[in-house]
Amino acid sequence: MTRPDHPLVAGIEPFTVTDELYVCELHGELEVLLHAEYTGPCRGFAEGGTAALDRAPRPVLYLKRHGRGEVCYFTLGHCRGRYDMQDLGVDDTGRVDAGPWETPEFLTMLGRCVERVVGVRSPAR
Repeated sequence: MTRPDHPLVAGIEPFTVTDELYVCELHGELEVLLHAEYTGPCRGFAEGGTAALDRAPRPVLYLKRHGRGEVCYFTLGHCRGRYDMQDLGVDDTGRVDAGPWETPEFLTMLGRCVERVVGVRSPAR
């Protein structure tokens, strides 16, 4: 975590999820609140193969000021099911990969991000 004192990530300890990691070119000043440290193979990258990831921490939750507004970007949350995958002719087990959606830390931060964006605090918090 880059800013453990920020309200979006306060009290969140390091956690592990299975998800897609967005590797992209970043522009301008970002306030990185959470980053991922990926380990494992990098199959499927269109450019660079396994060299596409240099193992550097990658932002997964950040804020970016834009004029009088702000962008809150949270890259975690991919979920895959039957219709999200290419049909490879194998028997469909109906299995759904919920990714981080079963991780309490993810759900807490997602709720905080939504509250921040809409400007309303949930009564349950």
